[in-house]
Amino acid sequence: MRQEQQSLTAVKSAADFKFRFQMTNEGARHACCVTIQAISEADATAIFRANLPTIEKLARLNLLTNDREEIRLDAVPEG
Repeated sequence: MRQEQQSLTAVKSAADFKFRFQMTNEGARHACCVTIQAISEADATAIFRANLPTIEKLARLNLLTNDREEIRLDAVPEG
């Protein structure tokens, strides 16, 4: 059987979902934000939860280097 590739319309319909959270570092609270590009909010939430340890590491590295860049994850649809 031949497997069809996922159409580009699914990729085009992907949207950015922002998740804001707080972390403590050296006794102070800091606001953090991660943007996840996904097809739906449910997919973005699942990706956020599945990658939370990595997101936390990246946020802590940003805090240590005083880098206020937003963390961004792009979800690639499986074909």
